Order: sequence, then structure tokens, then C-alpha cells
Amino acid sequence: MSSNLDIFNRYNQGLIVGDFDAVFATMADDIIWHQPGKHSLSGTISGKEALGVHLAQFAQRSNGTFRVLTNWVTENADFIAANVTFQAERGEEVLDMNGIDLFRIENGKIQEVWLFSSDQAVEDAFWG
Repeated sequence: MSSNLDIFNRYNQGLIVGDFDAVFATMADDIIWHQPGKHSLSGTISGKEALGVHLAQFAQRSNGTFRVLTNWVTENADFIAANVTFQAERGEEVLDMNGIDLFRIENGKIQEVWLFSSDQAVEDAFWG
């Protein structure tokens, strides 16, 4: 059985190379995703299908420039915390922000994800 860190690393590697089948293979079918803030993409998303639609909106709204870079990762029991930098561009606007992504992993799958931005007001203004 894979360790939780191995599962996260497969998720992260899929993100890096744009292999979304690999990314979604690490997730439970009924995954819960907590998108912070008060912008048009904020809220709680349930299930892989809805999450796929949700995440595609970030690429669409940034003309394909949205990306997440992992700076460091640590684990504690069923949780993985990743310090990330997320970036996107839309016209002259640039989003380049640090945050924390917290993953709950059980039974070999990512069950729930909470995202935290270092400056939520700036992120809210970017996504509208």
C-alpha cells in the first residue's frame, strides 16, 4: 500500500506534467474540495466530476497560465500539508501568491482538500 506522501507525490507529479487522469486517479470519487475566499470560484465542491469542471475554470479564466508549484511538503498522520505558490495571468493582471494546501488522505485516496491563500483579498480580486 502506498504511503500518504507517495499518493501526494503522484498527485503533484500529475499536476506538474499536466496529466489530469493521473491527478484524478489519486482522489476518492466523493472528494470534497474547499476553495477559499469570496470570489466567483469560491465554495465547497463535492465529487470528481464537479471538481474537474471547477478546476478547468482556473485554466479558462487565465488563458491556460494557471499553475501550482510545490515549495515543500510535510505529513502528519492522515494529513499532508503543502506550501505552494500559485500563479496565473489575465491580460495585464498577474497573480503570484503563496499558500498552504491541506490534504486528508484515507484508504489510499485523497478524500478532502482545504486551500489557504496568503492574501485572500488579492486572490478574490483576481478571480472576480
